Amino acid sequence: MKLTYICSPCRGDYEKNIIKAQEYCREAMNDGLLPLAPHVYFTQFVDDSNPEERKLGLRCGLQLLRYCQLIRVYGCEVSAGMYDEIQLAGVLDIEIQVFGPPEFIENVLEIYNHAAVTQRRPLRKLAASAAAAYADQPAAAPLLAEADKSLREVTAVHINIDPTEASELGEMIANSLRNGSSMLRGGA
Repeated sequence: MKLTYICSPCRGDYEKNIIKAQEYCREAMNDGLLPLAPHVYFTQFVDDSNPEERKLGLRCGLQLLRYCQLIRVYGCEVSAGMYDEIQLAGVLDIEIQVFGPPEFIENVLEIYNHAAVTQRRPLRKLAASAAAAYADQPAAAPLLAEADKSLREVTAVHINIDPTEASELGEMIANSLRNGSSMLRGGA
């Protein structure tokens, strides 16, 4: 079962959107996927109308997205929270499926692909260089540091999450390189 992030609107008609997200989860489960909808879960104990709590909930959702193999995006227009989720999925090369009207699908794929082209490829290049140089540990250290720095900048500036969390993601990638695997899947 693929762990699947459910990306759909939460704000606006809040109750209706939560019910829809639950339906999307059921649909994903019926398709043999393991759905994860942070906005359904976190709203059980986070006050979405409180800006600080909402921000925390969004950041937690982005952390969970990093563990998913698939993101399913539903809706008619992209909210600010959805934008960040789609962009992070593009950076991390997470498989994407989009459901909605043609203009919505086009918009979502544009966000995803822009993140992939402008942010993921440079990170992959650094990761590949670091992996190639790993046999000579002193040579790999500056490349790993540069990959970590680049990822921190990309994550903090473009995805609007806390620099500490960005640093943690950089460390996860560096550790995956040290262990001979990579979180950055696919070709450059």
